[in-house]
Amino acid sequence: MKTLLLTLVVVTIVCLDLGYTMTCYNQQSSQPQTTTTCAESSCYKKTWRDHRGTIIERGCGCPTVKPGIQRVCCAQTNATISSTSG
Repeated sequence: MKTLLLTLVVVTIVCLDLGYTMTCYNQQSSQPQTTTTCAESSCYKKTWRDHRGTIIERGCGCPTVKPGIQRVCCAQTNATISSTSG
C-alpha cells in the first residue's frame, strides 16, 4: 500500500510539471484578453499593418517573422509587452 501511494505521488509530481511551463497571452488584436499554457520558454507579440489597420498577434515561443512584421519576445509569464521592435 505504501509503495502504491509513493508511486502515485511521484506520478502526480511528474505530471504537474512543477511550474516549468509558461502562460502566455494569446488574444489577437482587439479581442478580449486570453491566455494559454505553453511548453515553450517564451511568449511573443507580433505587430504589422495591412488594409484592416494594425494587427497584433500573441502566442507561445519566439517565431521568425517576415520583413515588415515587428516581433517582441519575452521569457516572463504573462508579461505585458507594449513596445514593438524587430
